[in-house]
Amino acid sequence: MEAPKGIPVQFRYLLWGQTSVTFGAVILEVALPLLAAITLNASPSQMGLLATLQTLPWLVITLFAGVWIDQGSPKRIMAWANYGRGLLLLTIPLAGWLGWLSIEWLWVVAFAYGMLRVFFDLSVSAFVPSIAGREHLIAANSQLESSRQVATVAGPGVAGLLVQAIGAPLTVLLNAFLYWVSALLIQRIPSSESQQVRSPKLLLSEVGEGLRLVFSDGYLRALVLSSATFNLHIGMLAGLQILFLSRVLEIPPAWIGVIFGVVGLGALVGALTAARFTNWLGMGGIVIRMQLISSLTGVAFALVQAPPIVAAFLVSLILFIKAVSTVVRNVNVVSIRQARTPRHLLGRVGGTSQFVGIGLGSLGGILGGLLAEWLGIRQATLIAGLIAIFSFTWLYFSPIRGLKGLPDALET
Repeated sequence: MEAPKGIPVQFRYLLWGQTSVTFGAVILEVALPLLAAITLNASPSQMGLLATLQTLPWLVITLFAGVWIDQGSPKRIMAWANYGRGLLLLTIPLAGWLGWLSIEWLWVVAFAYGMLRVFFDLSVSAFVPSIAGREHLIAANSQLESSRQVATVAGPGVAGLLVQAIGAPLTVLLNAFLYWVSALLIQRIPSSESQQVRSPKLLLSEVGEGLRLVFSDGYLRALVLSSATFNLHIGMLAGLQILFLSRVLEIPPAWIGVIFGVVGLGALVGALTAARFTNWLGMGGIVIRMQLISSLTGVAFALVQAPPIVAAFLVSLILFIKAVSTVVRNVNVVSIRQARTPRHLLGRVGGTSQFVGIGLGSLGGILGGLLAEWLGIRQATLIAGLIAIFSFTWLYFSPIRGLKGLPDALET
């Protein structure tokens, strides 16, 4: 996988490192819930809490992480975050071999893993403009998204087969090595970054600066509120999706892996066609349309009711469409945010956006689990789909609707 035309060749190390991380993350998204649901026989509320703890750090640490990244070295932070994630995952098979693996330990690992993911993901977003330049933002983000989705095509199928063949703990062990490979690749990126040190008082002041900028600007505010609504739906599904597929539709683990592989293929198609869709409909038009399509597929998913093989086909088709539309939307959203944000505030604005968009959405895991125990798994999944429908209204009633290309950067 090569760097896009016009972007420095060292960009390929970031692409390869991102691909390795995504392959590992996709395997974990299948292996960890299956480990909890099948090996540890977790209840819906326990599954919901597991899903929440993986994304709760976006609510807890994101604002401070954004400031830290602006002050220091995104490249160094990315590398050490991946070394740490590999070590965390190593503890899961060790706990299994020692006989003390429990849902409580998975909760601990999930939360710590999520903390390190916050630092990695925010650092990638802050690092891209410095290595690609404003004129190549859409191409660079499309290429990064493509690298992620290449991994998602094979990752879920491999995960399902590995879990069925060698068990979830050993699958997690193999996964840990992918994070160390990514860290080594990222460390090879040439960089002149230097680490700075700020006082806690200044850290708090700069957190507020990011919040004020996001919520005072019509573009950034619409993006973050739309993401928060949609990610509440995603958070609910994170704890419900495996249960819905395995217990309600009775789809076996290997097929579930194939389904997520189809999702990865859809996401790859979205990443490869994002620029073409944008040229056709304009940035505002494509973001709004793709958000609406993604939301409607959430309702369709919850309404699937058929024998396992038919259900697997229908779910694959629905999630393929959802993946294409979501990725096309995401490439444009990230590019709009990066173009609108002054360079020295990229970490803080990214942190604020993720704090609201993903952090508040992380509460969906608990909400989905509680609703599943109260109303049933299918009913809770349907409620998640209905919530998603409202996410496009934030975009429709905003300046983004008339946006044709990248917006001008804010002056600070």
